[in-house]
Amino acid sequence: MPFFEELQACAERLEKEPQDATALFQKAVLMYKARRFETALQLTAKVLKIIPDDHRVWYNRGVILSELGRLEEAIAAYDRTIELEPAFEIAWDNKGVVLARLGRFEEALETYDKILRRSPEYAEAWAGKGSILSALGREEEALEAYSSALRIRPEYLEALTSTGSLLFRLDRYEEALKIYDRALQFAPKDPRFWAARGFVFSEMGKQEEALKSCNRALELQPGFVPALEVKVRILSEIQRQKAKPSQ
Repeated sequence: MPFFEELQACAERLEKEPQDATALFQKAVLMYKARRFETALQLTAKVLKIIPDDHRVWYNRGVILSELGRLEEAIAAYDRTIELEPAFEIAWDNKGVVLARLGRFEEALETYDKILRRSPEYAEAWAGKGSILSALGREEEALEAYSSALRIRPEYLEALTSTGSLLFRLDRYEEALKIYDRALQFAPKDPRFWAARGFVFSEMGKQEEALKSCNRALELQPGFVPALEVKVRILSEIQRQKAKPSQ
């Protein structure tokens, strides 16, 4: 069992005082980290019997329920979190993610708009809104939302990833390359961006540049599947070209 010492400390406190809400809450967090989700959920229920109006406990309960795939219950837990502490931004964000998982995109969009009216500088909500708009086929609005997230947090790698991916899907390869180059300024050793760069170059027919990017990704992480797939495809195409009979 990981976190043994921390769990032992919680156990000692609970032996002295079984209704110690702080120790129960800490134990629930540790069980979540150990991926013992059912146990963690039971512990949050015990905590809520002692302190029913603690927004942090309701939030953690929502996270655990989401991990268990009990999405409607997770939304209810996030709603209770927001009711108790409307400024707790991450609960809004997580609610949006769960609504998207349920395919309730319009409700998710409304959730992000609500938190952005309260906290217009919350980059994660802009990125979440971008993902929903992209799923709804509203690509230009999605790009604007991602741009807002990156204005607030230029180094926000997930927003950069989503922007590059969307630009690629729109066949805007040069713009996608600029985004991946920008991402590499912040994370030069992240193989994801080198592989993505290679994929874009490959689609542009620039196979030499594509191979260089893929090779860099594989230097950083040998066996990195996305880079391997692109490299194998390029090498196979080169081999086919060589095998063609001359006219």
